[in-house]
Amino acid sequence: MSTRRAKTSIGEVRFDHGAQYFTARDEAFRAELAGLQAEGAVKQWRPRLADIRKEAEGWHVAPRADEADRESLFVGTPSMNAMLKALAEGQSILWGWRATGIVFDGNGRWIRFEDGGEAGPFDVVICAVPGEQAADLLAGASPQLAAEAGEARSLPCWAVMLAFDRPVATPWDGARVFGSPLGWIARNASKPGRVRAESWVLHATPEWSAANIDREADSVAAELVGEFRVMTGAMAPVHVAAHRWRYALVERPAGTVFGWDAERQIAAIGDWCTGPRIELAWESGRACAEHLKDAVPAT
Repeated sequence: MSTRRAKTSIGEVRFDHGAQYFTARDEAFRAELAGLQAEGAVKQWRPRLADIRKEAEGWHVAPRADEADRESLFVGTPSMNAMLKALAEGQSILWGWRATGIVFDGNGRWIRFEDGGEAGPFDVVICAVPGEQAADLLAGASPQLAAEAGEARSLPCWAVMLAFDRPVATPWDGARVFGSPLGWIARNASKPGRVRAESWVLHATPEWSAANIDREADSVAAELVGEFRVMTGAMAPVHVAAHRWRYALVERPAGTVFGWDAERQIAAIGDWCTGPRIELAWESGRACAEHLKDAVPAT
């Protein structure tokens, strides 16, 4: 649920370059969203949707008129990460610190960081990163959880962010794409609470992203932007940036809602546990929290 800011010739533009939206099926998650909606941190997104197929004779566009689909999409406002900021309000958070290990002493658990610093001691550590990263981080601290996380497999995604100084004339705001390196495209400005600047996010397919995972970002952006411009007839963008997500989409979940090492007092949560949806990531964390209420003595 990431957001990127960029200064462009048309002003500052924000891009939801990670998760594009989320759905809500579980009763408890819907209740959580009701509170976030009341705060203004989450709103429904009602885009005009289409399926686009690249064929030998050109591009075939089929509008998706299913109102129920449109009604079920939610986004953070004014950007995707607003939901996280609302949930994190009042917490003490160190943003942007890369953890490299978990160590133990007589007082508890310590988090070791890339720069050699440490934070702690903690009674319990909860690891909430992609399965592949969790497996590496937990290898020395909890072989049990590392093995569980190692069962998960994620697919990559190249994301490209575009800004234009005039509207791109399409009758749709979001589209699934078939037969192309592109898999999903969205008019970012069509989401509620966004600035009016003409901004778009392109996601390559997992297969194309995997095959091109080590390419330079500029080369990836040039190819995907070219595909988008041929598809839509768009002019040259005034801003282009690409971002590589190595662990974007859970292909093979670990199969447990969360992991818990009672001896080490370490937990592991995330969408990699059960499936590639934001709601499932939330359910993983909630189930872990419910377990910890009984498993860890109050201090």
